[in-house]
Amino acid sequence: MWSMDNDVLDQAAILADLRTATLPRTVRCYAQVGSTMDVARQLLSKLHDDELPLLVQANEQTSGRGRLGRSWKAAPGSALLLSLALRPRWLPPERALSLIWMAGVALCDAVVEQTGLAALLKWPNDLLLPIGDGAYAKVAGILLEAGFGGNGLDWVIIGIGINVSDFPPPTFTRYPATSLYAATGQTIDRLTLLRTLLRHMDTWHARMIDGDEQPLFDAWRTRLHTLGHTVTVHMPQGTLTGWVEAVDRSGALILRDDAGYLHTITTGDVGISSAL
Repeated sequence: MWSMDNDVLDQAAILADLRTATLPRTVRCYAQVGSTMDVARQLLSKLHDDELPLLVQANEQTSGRGRLGRSWKAAPGSALLLSLALRPRWLPPERALSLIWMAGVALCDAVVEQTGLAALLKWPNDLLLPIGDGAYAKVAGILLEAGFGGNGLDWVIIGIGINVSDFPPPTFTRYPATSLYAATGQTIDRLTLLRTLLRHMDTWHARMIDGDEQPLFDAWRTRLHTLGHTVTVHMPQGTLTGWVEAVDRSGALILRDDAGYLHTITTGDVGISSAL
């Protein structure tokens, strides 16, 4: 059975001998918040640059949200819920989405390291785990918010929610969902997972600061389950079905429809294909 007896998340435990180079510099942990994204945004305006990046972690969210305004529900202690706030003024505004790649690759690799499962990414911001017979289900999601000022990119908040011991019922989700516990049958320690995730994020964050972005794009692209599949993309203007041929350097999907026309998809909700 799942046990939280040793699953303690607090600033001291998170930072103890973490040995990261760039993040986080400030940690705030809460038993319950409305949304870690909202708390991070409020704190961001009060902290000096030398106190950033900021990590906000909560045991429970009462009004958490995902992409496209969807709510994110999780029982207390059943998920790893966090937001990372930073001021990446060194990053050109048009490259802000590369921080999604950073979070996605780090999350994918941290889950692989902790579970041994073949985790993959669903474009643009979900983490998938195999659930048998070639099928995949969502186990985590990433949300990015950005603010722009007169000099370009002013701030970014990256929100991450991981289903650790439980997951939403099918009536609550558009696509199949799972948890790390359901997928592995083993207890996954949230503290260990969080520290592993932070180390992977720190590695890529440091490389991005140094301008080493191409390897990150390549790493993100190779982890995309969406590539090489026929998918249906749900967009505000309707749905589009086709074969995903590539992602371009901006991160957009290059999709060829049944009539042979190419489409560049920059936003949308992609269905989960059943097999690789």
